[in-house]
Amino acid sequence: MKAFILLFMPVVLVVSAADFETRQLENGLTVIVSPDDTSPVVTICIAVKTGATCETPETNGLAHFYEHMFFKGNEALPDQTAYNRRMGELGILQNGTTATEKVQYFITLGSENFQEGLEFIFDAITSPLFDMEEMEREREVIMNEYDRGVTHPFHNLTLAMEEVIYIDAPWRQSPIGVPDVIQAAAPPAMHAFQELYYTPDNSALIIAGDVDYEEAFRLAEDQFAGWEYGGRSNYDNLPRLINIERDTIVYVDSPSGAGYVSVIYEGPSISTDPGDSYPADVWGSYLSLMSREFYTDLVTNGPFINIYGSYYTQRFSPSITFAGMVPPDRAEEALDLLLEEIQQLQSPDYYDEEGIELAKEELYRHRILAEETSRDVAVESMPFWWVVAGSLDYYVTYQDSLDVVEPFDISEFLESWIVNKPRAAFVLMPLDGEENQ
Repeated sequence: MKAFILLFMPVVLVVSAADFETRQLENGLTVIVSPDDTSPVVTICIAVKTGATCETPETNGLAHFYEHMFFKGNEALPDQTAYNRRMGELGILQNGTTATEKVQYFITLGSENFQEGLEFIFDAITSPLFDMEEMEREREVIMNEYDRGVTHPFHNLTLAMEEVIYIDAPWRQSPIGVPDVIQAAAPPAMHAFQELYYTPDNSALIIAGDVDYEEAFRLAEDQFAGWEYGGRSNYDNLPRLINIERDTIVYVDSPSGAGYVSVIYEGPSISTDPGDSYPADVWGSYLSLMSREFYTDLVTNGPFINIYGSYYTQRFSPSITFAGMVPPDRAEEALDLLLEEIQQLQSPDYYDEEGIELAKEELYRHRILAEETSRDVAVESMPFWWVVAGSLDYYVTYQDSLDVVEPFDISEFLESWIVNKPRAAFVLMPLDGEENQ
């Protein structure tokens, strides 16, 4: 019988940013090109620095409404029928998303139609018609989205969080908006929003796929050079939104009978405290390890059904959140145990070097997954970092910055943002007819 000796060698993940080049047109438009000839397709994305965070009580919901109208008629394709026909001719797959700090639109098509795809997305971004009949149809669609959100089991919890954590301007955290604004939206309001934010100097054109660098830049400049510079966006000057001034506990009624507990702290903004974001990410990844103390204390040996602790990278509303589902009859017990666990996070014995390396590897894998295809590069990675971080410098240096994170850096991060800092706790549970507290 032969004996086999198995040697387990450590796996070293080498992750680099996708290959790309960035140039800026004279009108201020940032053009990012990332060639990938794996498949004969190309994705074209336009990221815009806007979203709910740019809105006021009178405009809350317009960024999302605008996203819906992007896919309707424009000066080149004057109605939905013409728009859809051209999509079919070019073999386009399209979508768009509206978030709190970013809006993006993207199309994917065969690379043989790349030039026509640039023209298609240029017409949509620069000359939407905001036809009133089309707006009425989309108004109904958006209100259906709103109504679905209202019936979500966590709707009351979301409202409570907005009112407590974002007390100065809760609407800036609500992309769907409010019914009054949605119902009143009309072409003049949409054009005003367009003039303020939909300008080349407030946008990035991202091209990823089967293209050549120089040809892609040349065609992009030919198509987009005529887009008029705006200079009116207030995005980069908006104030920080998240604001937790004192310890708070909010009990929220759960009509569905679900139980959920969360504790939230203010986090470092990627625009003003980028250095703190790297240990924050490693720390959050460490807490996700099911073999370590955080999970075993609260789930394996505690009342939580699941649990996470993480830092959410944002410019205006960065947060550090601990949260998980619990049996509703153990929600208050779960909160007490979670707060006790948070107190232990600063202990040097809480973390070990092997776990920190595992946490980094998990972050590297997430990066690889976010860039698995050229479509992922153009849609999932670059738009977020360009808008929220302000450029792609953070994106390029991300792995190198993670590599040098040590336990001391995690302790410094915790000292700066969690230890003796005010936090807001939320408990979702049936309140037996009582009002939210």
